[in-house]
Amino acid sequence: MTRRALALSALALAACAPAADSEPPPASEASAAPAPATPAPANAPGGMTGSVSNLTGDISGLNVRVTDMGTIIDLAADALFEFDKADLTPAAEAQLQKAAALIRKAPPGGIQVIGHTDAKGDDAYNQRLSEARARTVADWFARQVGVRQRDFAVSGKGETAPIAPNETATGADDPAGRTKNRRVEVILPR
Repeated sequence: MTRRALALSALALAACAPAADSEPPPASEASAAPAPATPAPANAPGGMTGSVSNLTGDISGLNVRVTDMGTIIDLAADALFEFDKADLTPAAEAQLQKAAALIRKAPPGGIQVIGHTDAKGDDAYNQRLSEARARTVADWFARQVGVRQRDFAVSGKGETAPIAPNETATGADDPAGRTKNRRVEVILPR
């Protein structure tokens, strides 16, 4: 477990435990609604503090993960593009609007947009397709209010960075794995 994870675990446990000098509430107060929590001052004894990202809002339908690199939004290429194309479908708008809302809430800094493909087809073709899809997504963001002022670094990785196997253990095609690999990652600063 990393130090950060240990610190966050300790913070969560400390928030659950009653204070050493507190007495349990009388039975008549036990069923009352709890009072809202107030944050401890930064200089409070114990010294542990934590923070929660403001990017944890309504992200229904998006695959979002937080890493040391930043907050990564995985946009399924199948939800954005037709097979073998780099033009956005009409249905792409809803996914991109959700991602744009997260970009608006993100800390200042550049945004990375990285295209990925599955392993079907020629390596060079997949590289070009991944770059074209990333460019299409970045161009869409660049036209959105509250997002267009950001700097977008666009790149493609073709089939070189899969997140799922393209084939099963027996060497057969794995359509579900290939579907996961066809994506555009939008990386927000930490």
